[in-house]
Amino acid sequence: MMSGRFYIDGKDAFTEYGIYVQEGGYNELVAFPPLKAVTSNDWQEEDGIEPDLSEPTLNTKEFSLKIVLSGMDYRWGGFIERLSDKAYHTFDFREIGRTYRLRLVSNPNTDLATHLGFITIKLADDFPLDGYTYKEPESTVPGSDYYELDGKPFSVYGVHVLEGTLNEIEKSPNVKTSLLRNINKLNGALYDGEKVTYKAKDVKINCLMKAASLTELWRNYNALLYDLVRPEQRLLYSDETGYEYPCHYKSCSVSEFYASDKIWLKFTVTVCFISFRLEDDEFVLATETRDLVVTEDGEFAIDLRKII
Repeated sequence: MMSGRFYIDGKDAFTEYGIYVQEGGYNELVAFPPLKAVTSNDWQEEDGIEPDLSEPTLNTKEFSLKIVLSGMDYRWGGFIERLSDKAYHTFDFREIGRTYRLRLVSNPNTDLATHLGFITIKLADDFPLDGYTYKEPESTVPGSDYYELDGKPFSVYGVHVLEGTLNEIEKSPNVKTSLLRNINKLNGALYDGEKVTYKAKDVKINCLMKAASLTELWRNYNALLYDLVRPEQRLLYSDETGYEYPCHYKSCSVSEFYASDKIWLKFTVTVCFISFRLEDDEFVLATETRDLVVTEDGEFAIDLRKII
């Protein structure tokens, strides 16, 4: 049955208009909204940037919702008329346990036939985290302990950090361009090459969140977003490198979402590494459980290259 899945302003969308959300059509809807542009200083003589993260704020999010129209009497015109009578409407997506207040932006694609149609509408969510009260994440599903956000393992959110994330972290950022003079009467160019400094860089964290229920999934998903956009910089720790990286949240995309049977959400969080410089590997002494062995005062790790 397609009824009972999706309501608009309290009306069953399938019963009233003959429409339902296409399989995979929720991905853009549930993705985190992007962060509004961060003001920053970018000093030529220093790596990275100096961002003002005293009050980070989420931006509005425009996204596409893919809809199927089905049956002899589907009412595509009635649906658009409903969305046009005022700006905001309540979209209650009961099959995924989420309710939003959204406005219509555009209708970029329409493919109608006699008994079946496929529609894409663009909507905007202007109220990220509206009315949200923070609840600590609670996961009943194991996740990744090899990555942490501000000292909190990603496993707390039920998140596995996936392959490809380390490659993103280890990729060297672009070099800042120093003073470059290109004179028409001279071959080549004159470049101030005294010092090399690096730009800030974006890093994609590939995540898979699992949960025993939709209630658990949304509790942990909301908590992760809230924690990502707290004031000041975040610290992303990778057990594979042994380093913490100062960063701030930028954006998110969702590639897979299953709301029944196996409940999971596969998504990518993009963060900005505020300052990063790739350096030579360090080899330090660690236990079998990958805990660092430190000096008696607890201040320093033990450099193996100095004792071998």
